[in-house]
Amino acid sequence: DSIEQLYAFFYNPYPKHIVNDGWSVYDPLREFERMGVTKNVAWRFSTVNRNYDLCPSYPRILVVPSKISDAVLSHAYKFRSKGRIPTLSYLHWANQSSITRSSQPMVGIKLKRSPQDEKLIEAIFQTNRLFVDGQTKTVYGSTQRNLIVDARPTINIMANRAMGAGTEHMDNYKNCQKQQMGIDNIHVMRESLAKIVDVIQSSDIQRIPIKRSLLDKSNWLKHISTLLEAAVIIVNHIHVCNSHVLVHCSDGWDRTAQLTSIAELCLDPYYRTLRGFQVLVEKDWISFGHKFSDRSGHLSNEKYFITISNSNAKNMNSLYDQSHVRETSPVFHQFLDCVYQLLRQFPDRFEFNEKFLIELHYHVYSCQFGTFLFNSEKERVQYNVVASTNSLWDYINSKAEEFTNESYDGGAKDTEEMGDGAVLFPRTKTSDLKYWAGLFGKKDEELNDWLTWRSESPPPCPPTTPTVMSVSFGAHKDDELSRDWLII
Repeated sequence: DSIEQLYAFFYNPYPKHIVNDGWSVYDPLREFERMGVTKNVAWRFSTVNRNYDLCPSYPRILVVPSKISDAVLSHAYKFRSKGRIPTLSYLHWANQSSITRSSQPMVGIKLKRSPQDEKLIEAIFQTNRLFVDGQTKTVYGSTQRNLIVDARPTINIMANRAMGAGTEHMDNYKNCQKQQMGIDNIHVMRESLAKIVDVIQSSDIQRIPIKRSLLDKSNWLKHISTLLEAAVIIVNHIHVCNSHVLVHCSDGWDRTAQLTSIAELCLDPYYRTLRGFQVLVEKDWISFGHKFSDRSGHLSNEKYFITISNSNAKNMNSLYDQSHVRETSPVFHQFLDCVYQLLRQFPDRFEFNEKFLIELHYHVYSCQFGTFLFNSEKERVQYNVVASTNSLWDYINSKAEEFTNESYDGGAKDTEEMGDGAVLFPRTKTSDLKYWAGLFGKKDEELNDWLTWRSESPPPCPPTTPTVMSVSFGAHKDDELSRDWLII
């Protein structure tokens, strides 16, 4: 009934990890300096949230336009859900275009507005107008195609507007356009994954091949496709159009984190290294307040892990905190799935391998390390997670050779003068994607082989005399096929 009772607070690795700098892998000042923030006079570091008073779910250090004062920020936060104001997530190495993130505006039915919020976003979209030697210079090739990305479907936006929130009224925001990405909410994603799990479990129990048609009914690959399509739109606006992008969903800690991190992975080859990917996860997920504790259900009772009789149900349920169950969702899982799709399409552009992604997914739920516990940076400080638990990155970096991709070209294509500029443009159609078989302990052909039953039409009737079919189903050998289930 307490997060301090989780394994991470008792785990003591033996022997000790060889590498022990996991808690310092991400330093916001160092990372934003790497991006070039300190050399760009258009941006500054703000400590307005140093005590987490402005926004409890944000990090204490924020990067905002230099022309925007902390006083303006102190008013602007009231207009954004949970106080999550627009702030810098990524500055592109090629043209100083930016990816900023926030939560939804509190416009409501009456379409309320905030001059401070409008001023903040206008300043963000003008940051490629640099001040050098007292003169204003515009980055070559910059356009007026600045973009506000609202990750949600229209119906979700309308529902939020009825509750006092909503989306930007574009008449109030200059030099930009808005695009809705239609990414479903956490509840839809939770049900989608549950369908996949049910299909695989049913197949294992009945010892029959996994029906591809049943997997497709989950719409999982459609969700992955939508995420990748949205990320590519962001990449195009940043790298090709030399423009700025502001990303938000409802509260800015689920779909927003997915889109910013996928886009940044495509834009910056540093994040495709083993160490750089750790920095990306720390920055866009852990530091910016993805609710790992709630989404992972660390204190929840899930149906897949508990089986109780009706007579004991009432007493057993009282032992578990049920408040988080409706908040669980595979948001970070989906991000890792998108990374897996990128790794498949560009196998020589990533320093890490699939095993690394599977290991991350496992430790989101293992509660062995403190890295993926809690919902915000503020909570991690309150529970002194650095002193009380071990970092997952120490474990990973101590065994780096196990998680290194043998096909990695060492960044050769990223530095080619006549190459693609180190930026990835992935294929996003569902036909180009695959179910992540390795995550479920399956072979690729078991989930993605077209020999598995694709249609819902019943197989042909067996002959009058029962015979054992000799046919290859995925990875199964002929002698593994049982007469009982082959005869229909």
